[in-house]
Amino acid sequence: MERQIRKISGIDYEKFCKLANSAFQGLNADKWLMNHIEETSKEHLYGVFKGDELVAGMRTLDFEVNYSSTPIKAGGVGMVAVDMMHKRERNAYQLLQYFLQLNEEANSNVVMLHPFKVSFYKKMGFGIGTKNYQFYISTREFPDYNEKGHLAELGLKDREGVLECYNRVYSRTHGMTKRFPFERELNRPFSFGKVIGFVDEGEVKGYFVYSIEEKDLYIHELFFESPQVLREISTFLHRQSDQINRVVMNSNSDELLHFVNSPESGQTTMVDFPSATDNKHTANAGIGVMYRIVNCINFFKDLQEKSHQFNPGVTLAVKFSIFDSFYPSNSLPFIVAFENGKIVKIEEKGSYEVEIKMDIAEFSSWVMGVKNAHFFLRWGLMEISDERYSSVINCLFQTDRKPVVAKGF
Repeated sequence: MERQIRKISGIDYEKFCKLANSAFQGLNADKWLMNHIEETSKEHLYGVFKGDELVAGMRTLDFEVNYSSTPIKAGGVGMVAVDMMHKRERNAYQLLQYFLQLNEEANSNVVMLHPFKVSFYKKMGFGIGTKNYQFYISTREFPDYNEKGHLAELGLKDREGVLECYNRVYSRTHGMTKRFPFERELNRPFSFGKVIGFVDEGEVKGYFVYSIEEKDLYIHELFFESPQVLREISTFLHRQSDQINRVVMNSNSDELLHFVNSPESGQTTMVDFPSATDNKHTANAGIGVMYRIVNCINFFKDLQEKSHQFNPGVTLAVKFSIFDSFYPSNSLPFIVAFENGKIVKIEEKGSYEVEIKMDIAEFSSWVMGVKNAHFFLRWGLMEISDERYSSVINCLFQTDRKPVVAKGF
């Protein structure tokens, strides 16, 4: 029987929830997913159907992402689930290709996902994003600044102020996704635990969300607009040392190591061997999101239309030869001319000064600012036609910080 991919609605919700619950233990999709999808216009469900039978499905999301101060559209995919009776029938392959097609048609040229297996998605052209660190830091190691007068516990009545604070941080942070005032999004921070906010003249200028398990305090979200906010939060954490042993927090950055007095976790998970020094464990590290450019030419055209500013020191015509076996229409070579960091011309043929060759997965990581060109050249993951241009190419997609993703999906 022929299979087709279509949007899930109506009686098919129950089928998808059953499929998703089987694939992701503890998800309980039947308890929240249908109402959530119907409330927001930015999430959808699609399935592979064999007649009326749902054999695979996925959840897609429409994002607005801060690309180095320029807002762009981006797509997300999650809950990719395949019925156990229909594994290894290329159902996930078909769903992901359909997902890329949907985003290309919507001129959403960047997509991302949280991988269940990196190699699986790398074969589909997704490149590794920023690492996610998990810190375990003693409460005593947070500096006590003797300041916490602006801190207060927030409730649902404050949810608009919390959302506005988040979106101000979003507007200044490369990689973050904007949040919209849907009911579930407004309530999101309060669903994880207590919310402590920094409130100044009625405006929330920072907040963190925490819960406590045994004697560990887990920070689920932390956003701040100034060092003063962080100092008061640090004071609060320091003064919990009579009841709390450690603060556990995930972050896309290792900056916390430099802020606290001593970042050692107290864990002994680093292996000593003869050629190594006596290292102190500070954090666990894992893969965060993976990125993919769906249509390279349209990605640059979109940024050109928005007058995006790349490194102003770059004036150069670059030929990009990007190999994309999973989505072959994206393998077309093209030339981008930059003048003082602004795109002035995009064409399929023409003159250029240097050519770059690489796979779409690594290219996606590069343009998102995860790693610079020197890294890809050093490891043989990028070819350059003239090494004299390697330094200027290295500057091209540099960002103030690696992309930050605070969105779970």
